[in-house]
Amino acid sequence: MKRIKYILSFLLLASLILPSCRKIEKVLPPIVRLEQANYQTKPDRLIKITPTFENIEEDAVYAWREEGKILGTEPTLVFSSNELGTHHLTLTVTTPSGTAKANAKVEVVEFQLPIISIEGGGEPIVEVGEKYELTPIIDNKEGLKLTWIRDNQVVSEDMTYTFTGAKAGVSFVTLKAVNEDGEDEYLIRLTVVNEIPVEVSFDSDIRAATVGRTIRIPANVPSSKNMTFEWYVDGKKVEGEQGSILTYEATKTGNHQVKVIGKKGDKKGEASLTLQVLEPNQYYRPFVEGTSKRDVVKVFEFLPAPGQFVNEGYIAHTMEEACQYAQSRIESNAYVSLGGFGGYIIVGFDHSIKNTGDYDFAIMGNSFKGSSEPGIVWVMQDENGDGLPNDTWYELKGSETGKPETIQDYEITYYRPTQKKANTMWTDNRGNRGEVDWLGFHQQDFYYPLWVKNDTYMLRGTCLASQTFDQSGQGTYWVNPEFDWGYADNFSPIDRLTDDDNYYAAPNANHFKISYAIDHKMQPVNLKYIDFVKVQTGLNTKAGWLGENSTEVFKFIDIYKEK
Repeated sequence: MKRIKYILSFLLLASLILPSCRKIEKVLPPIVRLEQANYQTKPDRLIKITPTFENIEEDAVYAWREEGKILGTEPTLVFSSNELGTHHLTLTVTTPSGTAKANAKVEVVEFQLPIISIEGGGEPIVEVGEKYELTPIIDNKEGLKLTWIRDNQVVSEDMTYTFTGAKAGVSFVTLKAVNEDGEDEYLIRLTVVNEIPVEVSFDSDIRAATVGRTIRIPANVPSSKNMTFEWYVDGKKVEGEQGSILTYEATKTGNHQVKVIGKKGDKKGEASLTLQVLEPNQYYRPFVEGTSKRDVVKVFEFLPAPGQFVNEGYIAHTMEEACQYAQSRIESNAYVSLGGFGGYIIVGFDHSIKNTGDYDFAIMGNSFKGSSEPGIVWVMQDENGDGLPNDTWYELKGSETGKPETIQDYEITYYRPTQKKANTMWTDNRGNRGEVDWLGFHQQDFYYPLWVKNDTYMLRGTCLASQTFDQSGQGTYWVNPEFDWGYADNFSPIDRLTDDDNYYAAPNANHFKISYAIDHKMQPVNLKYIDFVKVQTGLNTKAGWLGENSTEVFKFIDIYKEK
């Protein structure tokens, strides 16, 4: 009886213990984790994605999908694609105990081939025995290997190469740049001469000026480094002027001879021009009712800096063709983009615009809140009456004039890319360098103006301090804040003369006063009227994926006749 009692007690205890044991041994649902959620690769390159798992049973089923399409059924995925852009992948793992998912984003980006430019250009002239340093400007430097080749021999693998020519003649040096994505090659032609003459020139043989106004006459030289200058007016030396630009105020009318002598060591070069000094305000052209047009201009020059809208939708191989393009755009009330810093357009009216002391003319841009791309505005009076913009430019003062962060006489040199669909490199006169990005949503081969024949070109002007910032903190939402007043294509709270928010970025006007004209010393200039207007992109900056800051203009309007 006792034995039966013990057996019954044992069975009762076992019935209580066994369910709890089965509960402890129950298998949990699977868990999947990725080391990272975002991956980046290049076209047709393999990338391996290896998750970690927990609670995996032997009969687990794996499925990697992209937009519902099965890519793989193994725990690890080896992925590749030649399609640029973002690929959204989903991994599903299923066991009898449940299902788990993980998401991965793979960005397939363009190959980043090295792109070479040479500072100073690819055809330098050097003297026999001179040590000439070749300095490349290279885009996409990561993993870069350089090789300098001269006379079929590798002469250096450094970042720069110092060339010395033992005798007069022509030598060739090849620079090869290689990274994991590809290579670029740049051939440099060096002309070695016994002596390099000092070359000095002016833009023209005749220059106009007016009594009482200070003008600047720049001498053109390949490089002013280690050079000194002497300036003469009517044979008399101008004391205190030793730079490449003469600052001069004429005191009497008539023709005057200006000469500059540039010296470098014991060598020198010179150039001369005739300065025609006239009385001011001689060639005023009144507005003629029925004939003159207040909103019709003639485009005299159009030279943008490299930018995403340059060469897009048009082909121009000469300045004349470029001006025809800009003219047609303005006449149809369409924007003309001036590209990055220094890009400009010059227009003239069929009459003079009078200085009223109030707002005298307007320039249409497409600014709106958070999107200002300010252009510096310059004005010119036709002082010599020849109908051409070959006199003196005066900047219109703006809210940033005279501030320490505003740079006058800022110079930037752009370099033609050696490959299609490549960034455009630049250097400036303050030792900086950078690039204008080629953007996938503007597909023209080059952002460098096709009608610029040289492989480099320089633009000069006033540069404002950038205010551009990334509001998102993640590179997705960029803001180009407005400046207070005095600039084209600027969402000014003052000179737009409206509080409309221009939400849809329609053409809208900034208004300008001729009375704000200043000379290079930022002193007021008393212009009774003007005949020509120049607008020039005033920022050297870019806003992430939006690209470079580039001034756009639509129309130029004489508003005096509306009063």
